[in-house]
Amino acid sequence: MTHYCLMKKQISKLMFNRFLNKTPVLPVYKENATAEWIRRSSRLPWLSLEIEIPATTILNEIQNIKHLFVPHRDKYAEHSGWSSFCIHGKAYNATQEDEHYNDSRPYVWTAESQELMPQTVEFFKKWPADKFGRVRIMRLAPGGWISAHRDTTVSSLTAINIAITQPDQCAFVMEHHGRVPFDNGRALLLDISNLHTVFNNSDQDRWHLIVHQQFNLEFDNLVAKSYDKLYNSFK
Repeated sequence: MTHYCLMKKQISKLMFNRFLNKTPVLPVYKENATAEWIRRSSRLPWLSLEIEIPATTILNEIQNIKHLFVPHRDKYAEHSGWSSFCIHGKAYNATQEDEHYNDSRPYVWTAESQELMPQTVEFFKKWPADKFGRVRIMRLAPGGWISAHRDTTVSSLTAINIAITQPDQCAFVMEHHGRVPFDNGRALLLDISNLHTVFNNSDQDRWHLIVHQQFNLEFDNLVAKSYDKLYNSFK
């Protein structure tokens, strides 16, 4: 197991170093693109969402739940220092995919998040979504790393990743695309069919939120607005 872990880390580090400073090449802009086309066919590796995140408020409430974080995807020691807490899900400590648990528990705002993170829960109750899957806070400890992996084989902008804190010496890198431009309080819609890895080479925790949801018209409008803003910034 130790040898396997070291091998995964070395492979991930090689990819990280190779693509860290690569300048991403944007696909050609499509005028009047629909949100569905942007998500499914634009071939963008990520899209920065034009939405304000109360990062300071969320970070303050994270301090209330730090003792409740559980190791995430640690069965095969493929990662180090990665842990999670569910704001919305089967339970605060049920941070993995639904099939991992194979039970009928519903997805709800967890009791622990409602008690200890009330302002964060209220923020997401107003978030543009018809229905949520898992909404999780992810901690990557100082010196921690997430091995290179894909979460799906289907290319599409699906997962929303929100940086609550993004230390300078921590980077999320995608194969062929480079460093994902996270910053404190920035929400990105990601295509996680791309091979990606994260290394936190800082002395600070990296706190991110991952949101899985059903998209609605309000969110579609946000996607279209964010897409136009991205390309207008290069005119």
